[in-house]
Amino acid sequence: MRKCSIKMKVTLWYTGILSVILGIVLAGIFIFTNVTGLSVTEEEVQGAVTGFVGNIRFQDGTFYMDGDTEFYNDGIMFCVYDQDGQLLYGSMPVDFPSRTALQSHNARIIENGQKQWMIYDAAYSYGNGKALWVRGITSIHNMEVFLLMARRALLILFPGIVLLIGAVGYFMTKRALRPVDDICERADHISGGDDLSQRLPLPKVRDEMYHLTERFNEMFERLQKSFEKEKQFASDASHELRTPVAVLISQCEYLLEHGELGQEQKEEVQVILRQAKKMSALVSQMLMIAREEKMADPEQFEDVDFGMLAEIVSEEMESQAAGRGISIHVDVQEQQIVRGDQTLLMRMMMNLIQNAVLYGREGGNVWVRVFEKNGMVNGEVEDDGIGIRKENLDKIWNRFYREDKSRGEEEGTGLGLSMVKWIVKVHGGRIRVRSQKGKGSVFSFSFPENR
Repeated sequence: MRKCSIKMKVTLWYTGILSVILGIVLAGIFIFTNVTGLSVTEEEVQGAVTGFVGNIRFQDGTFYMDGDTEFYNDGIMFCVYDQDGQLLYGSMPVDFPSRTALQSHNARIIENGQKQWMIYDAAYSYGNGKALWVRGITSIHNMEVFLLMARRALLILFPGIVLLIGAVGYFMTKRALRPVDDICERADHISGGDDLSQRLPLPKVRDEMYHLTERFNEMFERLQKSFEKEKQFASDASHELRTPVAVLISQCEYLLEHGELGQEQKEEVQVILRQAKKMSALVSQMLMIAREEKMADPEQFEDVDFGMLAEIVSEEMESQAAGRGISIHVDVQEQQIVRGDQTLLMRMMMNLIQNAVLYGREGGNVWVRVFEKNGMVNGEVEDDGIGIRKENLDKIWNRFYREDKSRGEEEGTGLGLSMVKWIVKVHGGRIRVRSQKGKGSVFSFSFPENR
């Protein structure tokens, strides 16, 4: 029950409550129908016996029966007994117990096997201590059979009625909660995109959905302001750090070139210089990310031959790869046109290939492929390097994340892959990674083809 959706929970509660109410109502109908049917039959038999006695005349210590007296009328049979219980007039139904005792003014139900009758006896005194008994007999078997069949029919229909109630309840609940699903879908779309300036449309009626939508819009507004402040801070901080870092690098280079330093002092200055250059690269990347995120505009995209772009970037990276003895193999199909920003796409390929070279095996290989498949422009950058642990595959896209144990002392800022993922997303594409520890990695991506 805890794992059920709200729609299912409401439906189950709604169906359960209505099923209990329906069960109580049906039980009440059964009892009322049975009691009412027997009561009506009892009154009919009593009235019929009273009416039948009108055919008997008591006079001078004896009685007389009218010549046109009928002993069967409207389903009721009449029997006349003397004071000793001997049948004088009339006949009994088949299978009726003939020895049924007479009880004055008492309606009763007599059973014999599956057959049932209701009888009513009335005693009338005449003469000197004499009595005459009149009995009315009517079958209630048909009524009981009808009630039994009605009960069975209702019991058979009951599960169907419950299922119908459940289906109707689920439909009503689903329809009532449809605005919530719409809100969640739109909220996912906004939160999954890069444009937090979008807002949910407010319902026309100021109900609970209206207030929920307002709260979501307020939350998106706060998030938008927070992200804008964060981006602005990164941009401002990067810009302000460029000058002191540049001064630090120039002073270190001056000391190494013109300063009278001992060997140990030179080594210390070289450490400072290396770290300053690394900081400079990090600041430059942060500033570039901040600027490109502001400037990226899909309306300004143009047609880019992605195959040619991949070849150009691969050629530029060959010198860096040669420094580690790594060979870059390029296999691209011609005329793979992507609608996008050429600068951003080049930066994406450069980061992927640089990442493959940086973490590849010395003397190893890097494969760059671009091809068309299923109406998409697909690409792969594969290396035979150190690979990535399975549990860390989803973390590599985070900014500043580096898999320390596997990547050791290798250089890198931890911003390259996060920028790659952002660029792919801006262009409406997808990127995935397959990797096995110690056997290399494959970064595969796809973009909508523009023909």
